[in-house]
Amino acid sequence: MDGATINIAQQQKVQASLKYLFFTFLKIGCVSFGGYMSLVALVQKIMVDQDEVLDNDTILDSVTVASLLPGPLAVNIVAYIGYHLKGKVGAVISMLAVLLPACTLILLLSWLYFSYSYKIEWAEVMQFVAAAVSAIILSAGMQLFKKEIAKNYIKGLLCLFTIAVISWFNSYLLTIALILIGAVAGLLLRGNKHKNIALLSVFKGRFKFSLASGLIALLLVNEGVFISGIYKNISSILLKIGMVFSGISLSLFGGGYVMIPIMQSLFVKDLHWVTAQQFVDTIAFSQATPGPILVSATFIGYKLAGITGAILATVAMFGPSAVLMIVVSKLFKKNKDHSLVKDMVSGIKVVVIGLIISSAFKIFFQQHLSVLFVAVSLVSLLLSFRYKINPVYLIIGSITLGVITKFYGI
Repeated sequence: MDGATINIAQQQKVQASLKYLFFTFLKIGCVSFGGYMSLVALVQKIMVDQDEVLDNDTILDSVTVASLLPGPLAVNIVAYIGYHLKGKVGAVISMLAVLLPACTLILLLSWLYFSYSYKIEWAEVMQFVAAAVSAIILSAGMQLFKKEIAKNYIKGLLCLFTIAVISWFNSYLLTIALILIGAVAGLLLRGNKHKNIALLSVFKGRFKFSLASGLIALLLVNEGVFISGIYKNISSILLKIGMVFSGISLSLFGGGYVMIPIMQSLFVKDLHWVTAQQFVDTIAFSQATPGPILVSATFIGYKLAGITGAILATVAMFGPSAVLMIVVSKLFKKNKDHSLVKDMVSGIKVVVIGLIISSAFKIFFQQHLSVLFVAVSLVSLLLSFRYKINPVYLIIGSITLGVITKFYGI
C-alpha cells in the first residue's frame, strides 16, 4: 500500500466517526423524500462523491442485501452502512439519526391532529420535490452506470432489461427474480471456473450461537405469535404494540407501499386501532414528511398510548429487521471476497443500478408534468450530474419554489 492510499484511508477513518454518521444521516433524514432510492442517491452523492467515506460497491452491496431481507428498505440500507463504517454502534446511531427528523415531525403532527383536529395540506408546497428527487436519483444511477458498467455491453444490456421490466411491471417478486438473474449472469460472465465449488461451502462453519442469534430466535418466536394471531388475546396495549409492529417488521418484503393494504386491514378492520380516515391521514402525513412511509407507526403508537406508544411502535417497526440486517451484513462481509460470491454480486450490482434508474423514471412519470415541473427536473439533473451540487440544496430549493408558487401565485 503506497503513501497516497494510506493517507486516503486515514482521512476516511477520521471522517467516518460516530459524530459524522449522526450528523450526516440527520441531514439526509431531513430531506430524504421519495422513497428508499432517494435515500440511496443522497448517500451516494454525499458520502461517496462529496465526503469519500464510502465507495460505490458498499452502496450497491447495501441495496442488494436489503432487497433480499424483510423490513423497511431505507432504514435497512442505513443500518448496513452504519455497521460497515463503525460496527453495531454505528448502525444504531445511523438509524436513529435518519429516523429522527421524520419521527419528530410525525409526533408533532400526531399531537396536533388528535388535540386540535389538525390536517396537513402540503401538496402544493411539495409539488416540485418529486422533480428534484427524480433528478437526483437519475444522476446517481447515471454515475453508477458510468463507473460500474461503462463499455461492458453485456452488463449494459442487462441493466437496460432491468429498467424496462421494472418500469413496466411493479412486483417485489419480479425484483427478486431480476436479482437472481443478475447473480447467474455474474457467474456466467466469469466462465466455468466455479463449476466445482458448492455455494453452501462458502458459509460452512460460520454459524455459532451468540447474542445476535438469541435475538433472532426471539424475533422468530414473536413472528410466530404474530402470524398465528395469538397476540389478539394479550391485554397489555404496550406489549401488543411491540408484538404487532415487530411482526410487521419481519413480514415486510418489498418496501412500505407493499405493506399499506395489509396494515390497513390489520389496524382498521381487525384491531380497530384507527378509523379508516385516520389511517388515510397517517399515510398522507408520512408521505408529506421525509423518511420512510412506515413512520406511520409513530402516529398509530401515539394514538394508542401517547409518547410511550409512539416510541415503542417506532422501535418495534424498525428494530427487528435492522437486527436481522446487521447479522446478515456481518455474514456477507466475511464472505464477499470469496470468488463465487464476488462474481454473483458483480452481476447483482448491474440489476441494482437498473433498479435505481427505473425508480427515477417512476417517480417522474407518476407526477403531473407541467412545464415548470419538467424544467425543475432538468435543471436539478444538470446541477447534480454535471456540477455535483449538494442534493440537500436542490431539495430545499424545490420546496422554496413550491412555497413561492403557492403563496404568490406564480
